[in-house]
Amino acid sequence: MWEKINPDLKMRLMTDADVSLGMALKNIAGWNQVEADWRRFIKLEPQGCFVGNLEGKDVGTVTAICYGTKFSWVGMVLVFPEERRKGIGTTLLKQGIEYCENKGVEVVRLDATPMGKKVYDTIGFKNEYFLERRQGTGQTVKAEGVECLLEEKLAQLISYDELSFGASRANVLENLFAEYPNFALTHFSKDGKIDGYLMYRPGYNAYQIGPWIADTEEIGEKLFCTALSKLNNEKIFFDLPLVNEPAIKIANKYNFTKQRDFIRMFRGENKYPGQPKLIYAISGVEKG
Repeated sequence: MWEKINPDLKMRLMTDADVSLGMALKNIAGWNQVEADWRRFIKLEPQGCFVGNLEGKDVGTVTAICYGTKFSWVGMVLVFPEERRKGIGTTLLKQGIEYCENKGVEVVRLDATPMGKKVYDTIGFKNEYFLERRQGTGQTVKAEGVECLLEEKLAQLISYDELSFGASRANVLENLFAEYPNFALTHFSKDGKIDGYLMYRPGYNAYQIGPWIADTEEIGEKLFCTALSKLNNEKIFFDLPLVNEPAIKIANKYNFTKQRDFIRMFRGENKYPGQPKLIYAISGVEKG
């Protein structure tokens, strides 16, 4: 497909024994993942998570997850600082892309930092839209009409999510619900159909809200307020698409301030964009 930037870098599949390596790398970067996140990457795509080894030393990671053959996500491209500027990160990235494209996936997507975007521009990625990470604190806010997700409604939630996300991510949502069954909130229309939901999970630096999807600003705010109340006084992060103006409005209303920027990018023909204007928070930059 293409030559490796660093041909001396050896690739091997990541296993649960590498979770400590992943945690060490992401701690250096200051990212929010916990051990459960790494184990979930491996569980969801056991042939798509890799460790790069240079001269007998594990030096970096990359993860991939495929959402059928519509599109995939590449993330967790991490390299120890002393090993940077050797082409390791780019070689890892290309390993993740190659894995996805060899599986017949039509589009490879990722959420880039402004610095990382410079590399992605050179290998065929294009901008889709911009994201902001917002941070704030949980607070008691009154909200009505929101329920905790019941297992018998999970299939309905998965179908609802696919319309906005652009592909089925049943694997991700089922695993998140299994791990954190009390951290999933739903809102139903008068005829009993889901018209909004929000999931959250513990992170290393803060609780992470997402995915968070809603048909209207009113529903989105009800879900968010319920989550804020459940996480009263806790530090919270979420990543919002800037194409969703109501999400920006809600974040500002509850004093969630900007922490950093991301750019959602894609490689290939973006045939399955979903409905980002209904996405109030993505699941995470490492998996969409």
